[in-house]
Amino acid sequence: MARRAAGARFAALILAGFGLGAGCATPPPDIPVVPVDGWDHAAGRVPTPGPNLDPSEAALLNAVWEMIVAGRLGSALEQMEPLRTSNPGDPGVLAADGFLQLRSGHPDDAETLFAQALEANPDDGLAALGAAITVLHGSDTETLFRRLVRLQRIEPDAPLALEWIPLVRLDVAEARLSRARELARGDGAGAAVTAAYHALIKVLPDSGDILLEAAEAAERAGDPKAAQRWFDEVAVLPGTGQALAMAARLSAAELLAEQDRSLESLERLDVILGDPFLDDFEDLRARAETLALRLEIARHDRQLTQIRETERVTREQLAAVLIAELGEPESQPSGPAAGAPERWIAIDLEGTWAAGLIRRSIRAGYLSLFPDHTFKPRDFVTRAELAESLAAALRVLEPDLHEDTRRGAAGRDVPGLPAGHRNRDAAAVCLSLGLLRLEGGGFRPRDFASGAEAVRAIQALRRQRTPS
Repeated sequence: MARRAAGARFAALILAGFGLGAGCATPPPDIPVVPVDGWDHAAGRVPTPGPNLDPSEAALLNAVWEMIVAGRLGSALEQMEPLRTSNPGDPGVLAADGFLQLRSGHPDDAETLFAQALEANPDDGLAALGAAITVLHGSDTETLFRRLVRLQRIEPDAPLALEWIPLVRLDVAEARLSRARELARGDGAGAAVTAAYHALIKVLPDSGDILLEAAEAAERAGDPKAAQRWFDEVAVLPGTGQALAMAARLSAAELLAEQDRSLESLERLDVILGDPFLDDFEDLRARAETLALRLEIARHDRQLTQIRETERVTREQLAAVLIAELGEPESQPSGPAAGAPERWIAIDLEGTWAAGLIRRSIRAGYLSLFPDHTFKPRDFVTRAELAESLAAALRVLEPDLHEDTRRGAAGRDVPGLPAGHRNRDAAAVCLSLGLLRLEGGGFRPRDFASGAEAVRAIQALRRQRTPS
């Protein structure tokens, strides 16, 4: 009964609004229409009532909207009152009331009403349109852009969004780019830098230059996950050149390694190394090889850590720690260690954990094979052999330092190694640089080297290298 009575009251109000009711009525207030840019986009629409409006209330809402469209704002205001009272949170009522306030010259009130309508129904297209119109010609292009994007999300073919988004996109992009670069140049935390570039990419999602800059900035800011994701996007973006795509894929693999996701990094690296075009880019080939070495070293971290504790170091352990500590030379060695690739092939590495590291040490020129192409990975290393490998590594990595040290040590007495001994020059170089020490008053070349002695000597050699 109460519902029917309310419906009757609303019906009477509708009739009164159209001037059809009986008796005398107070003329509605005269409210002049204020021009509103963008109003034409709303004029041909109707509000969408919420689920709690009954048919008579929905009819009244439509009648009020027709008054707003016709410019009869005083009548619309009178008829809006019962709707405001009975349905204060209805999105359709709020959206219509927002346009009533907007056309009446109260944009701040309209702004509040549109926001309330969208809170009640985030997909209300009329409220989203109104929210965009309220800032259409203001100076806040950032807010305008966000509201236009929201409108287009709700209504992909919304004419206002289609017309205005291209006009404001560039201004918003420039402002967001400036903000992102400011954070990246400063001491901004990785999350802040990433968030700023993420906002920029929302504006320009298909810009390879922006994606690449974002990835590099996130990497510098210490956000490897975001950097890796954006490098991945650069790699598959249509129009990305071959070199840039490969560099982006490689950067993503490197960042996965930094996140201790070695298996994922290795999977990607295998694809890169198998790409026949990699050989066209020497710098990328070098980076890929460096990453491959890094992953291999990480895979054998436990064995490498244990080398220092061994009483006698083996040739496989020596090869592993040499390449792990010193890395690979930037170019192929020259001199006695040089040779055709077949000279690097060992026939007895099956079953050794360090096979890949051994091959790299041989190729680098730090160690050499025996004449029968065996490496003898589990043979113990004498102090003389350790000195030879250290001298060979120094000759490959720092040829000038090696030659100067060799000449300076030419007349040095090496107890236990008479002049003319085949290991004397290498031992003299190592003693002069402090890589090795005399033991019991002599060099003792036939004694086996310990793991601690080998690791200490190689780390000392690493510190001798000229910073690049």
